[in-house]
Amino acid sequence: MSPIVPPNLLDEALEWLCGLDGVPPEHARERLTELRARYPETRMRLLWQREAATEEYHYDLLFPSPEGSVSVAFAPDRVIPWPLRGGQRSGEQLVLRVDGVDMTMERAISVLDALWNDAALARRLVDAALVEQAVDARGRDLPTDRLQEAVDAFRRARGLLTAQALRQWMTERGLSHARLEEIVAGEAAVADLRREVAADRVEDFFAARHEEFDRLRVVRLRYADPDRADAAVALLRAGRPAEPAVSTGTVQVDGAGASGGASGRDPVALAAEEMLAASATCRMEANLRDDLVALFGAPAADARAGQVLGPARLPDGGFCVVSVLAVEPAVLDEATRRLAEKRIFDDWLAERRRHAHVEWFWGSRARTDEITAALRV
Repeated sequence: MSPIVPPNLLDEALEWLCGLDGVPPEHARERLTELRARYPETRMRLLWQREAATEEYHYDLLFPSPEGSVSVAFAPDRVIPWPLRGGQRSGEQLVLRVDGVDMTMERAISVLDALWNDAALARRLVDAALVEQAVDARGRDLPTDRLQEAVDAFRRARGLLTAQALRQWMTERGLSHARLEEIVAGEAAVADLRREVAADRVEDFFAARHEEFDRLRVVRLRYADPDRADAAVALLRAGRPAEPAVSTGTVQVDGAGASGGASGRDPVALAAEEMLAASATCRMEANLRDDLVALFGAPAADARAGQVLGPARLPDGGFCVVSVLAVEPAVLDEATRRLAEKRIFDDWLAERRRHAHVEWFWGSRARTDEITAALRV
């Protein structure tokens, strides 16, 4: 069997790690690019641990492979070596103390029973690990100018338009500038990975599933009382004509006009009445057809203007009723392209989940087997 790491690389890696004494992570990542360029066939991953008291960094260079992983590390005499970090004081395992009663990390984790009842939360954890693995395998670091562009976009998206606002936001979250750059670089790397996975598949994907990207203009009513929701559906559907919707330009509209049918209630007027009576809340919005399918199932897959959907049970316990006002057939514009890339990426992640080896370190065997099976569906 060929060696996992070329022998000369091990010596060079140790020398390279010794040269990181006093170097912050953002500069260490830049230096790793040079080492990777000399050994393009070998996967490398740089890990680090920050010493809170001295703000010193300990670095490890990891070489993963299908046969196993090799780790090379160097710790300056001012830093605690990685193996010694396993020895912890009992207090370090405490999360909080309430009226003299200690809450350990183990007990705190056991409280998170919601994970076992919510496959979506478990899926996010597993997906994060899979994405991190894929990003690391690409072995590409953001150039300095690209990182600055990503940081600027990150700030704009959160309204952090002044240096003071940014500092306050970082202080509230306990983030250093190096950690902020690490977060931003990670987000940018995931975006690059998403584009790489989608590559030239977007046009074919859209052509095969373009109906999913239709935008439906709707009146959405939310009820707390299921009987009121049923009554609203009956009013909206009363006297609906059987003929299909007609098309005007690129937008399909209800063939019966704004009145919503021969004797059915106008959805906008009904929404106003229900809101004034405090029976329901209302929003007028544009929804992707696929999002409505996720809520209402098959009836939304071919819903046209004038159609009423629901009631559907919401996660918060309420009941949703939707009246479709108009349908805008999908076009492959920039926004739709981004959505298609995300769907392709989600499918790619789902395939990786099906074949991933997942190990849980808390929870009963029955629970872990159940949640792992759900992740593979």
